[in-house]
Amino acid sequence: MRLFLFVCLSQALLCTLVCCHHGGPHDDDDDDHNHHASEAKAFLQVVPANIKFSYKFYSHLAAAYPHDNLFFSPLSISIAFSLLSIGAKSNTLSQIREGFGFNTSLVSEEDIHKGFQQLLHIINQPKGDLQLDIANALFIDNKQKLLDKFLDDAKNLYHSEVISTDFQKIKEAVEQINSFVEKKTNGKIKELLDSLDPLTVLVIVNTIFFKGSWENSFNVNHTKEEDFHVDENTVVKVPMMNRQGKYQVAFIQEIGCTVVHVPYKGNTSAIFILPDAGKLHDVEKALQNVSEAWTKQMTSRDILLSIPKFSISAELDLLKELQPLGITDVFSDRADLSGIRGESNLIVSKAVHKAVLNVDEEGTEATAATGIGITKLSLPPRIKFNRPFILTIVDKDISTALFTGRITNPNK
Repeated sequence: MRLFLFVCLSQALLCTLVCCHHGGPHDDDDDDHNHHASEAKAFLQVVPANIKFSYKFYSHLAAAYPHDNLFFSPLSISIAFSLLSIGAKSNTLSQIREGFGFNTSLVSEEDIHKGFQQLLHIINQPKGDLQLDIANALFIDNKQKLLDKFLDDAKNLYHSEVISTDFQKIKEAVEQINSFVEKKTNGKIKELLDSLDPLTVLVIVNTIFFKGSWENSFNVNHTKEEDFHVDENTVVKVPMMNRQGKYQVAFIQEIGCTVVHVPYKGNTSAIFILPDAGKLHDVEKALQNVSEAWTKQMTSRDILLSIPKFSISAELDLLKELQPLGITDVFSDRADLSGIRGESNLIVSKAVHKAVLNVDEEGTEATAATGIGITKLSLPPRIKFNRPFILTIVDKDISTALFTGRITNPNK
């Protein structure tokens, strides 16, 4: 009996560039070994930078929006801006690299792009029960001539499609881009764009679609309506999914939170972090200094796990949210994107990030009665996510967060 995938996340990111006017087969085994060693080195340069950006960007958003739901894909944002950086030069390039967690004195541009190339290759491999797909596309004004190097690198390093677009017909161009995004996100995001600047010459789009089955699914008959404590004064009713089983759990007493590792089929997991009452913002600050000690505290325990069933959507204006990270020039008349078409008269005028998260328990528990033993004398501890919590979807193949967020109110 087939287990239904019950978590589906999809999101898309775009950067829109508009005109502005301002200044200016191997020869031998050694070759094969060296090639793979080079790929591995490049990949290992990208992973820590992606992790660093994920923590830094989450920290910024958490402080800026202390009471809101948050949900985004740090990986998707990183990929889109790294693709853009093919055409960036001087301070514009340096800001993008440093803002996204790279130490430019230790890693070369070539290694960064090769690292993303390898990352995309790993992600887009078939994964059986897990669906994880990333797509990149360049929508190019049909009257513009972009540099061959920019186009070739976008295709070869970032597996990007190149799509001719008539930006003189704004409505049709918006519909064309939205249709691409809707298809790539399996209908989860229908309207990424509502408008475009009439001077648009290029739109860069990145989509990531994830659909995974819990390794041990929840029984729909065990879902009950319960209280969720948004804050000290606000309580809302939510459908709470319940399951008893063995999970990797850690009680991090020094900062006041509980961590539960909930695996999907395949090599991907959801990490749920439940701060103690009143400790949400303290835990969020501590996330910037996650240490190996956290991982060492994870032990396999039999627990009663309760997670809300919910759907949320989120949208970020990256022009606004990336500037506090030092990424400013690319959005101003100081932008140097001359590597795109050979002229320094392009800026990013729009950068939108949209995300959708659905968590539910659809499907049937294939082994509902197996391995569960409950007695009145020794009930396992119950971990109930009935107050604001943090969620990260991690791909262990690439040691990277695919999505991350904070649920303060599952009903919003």
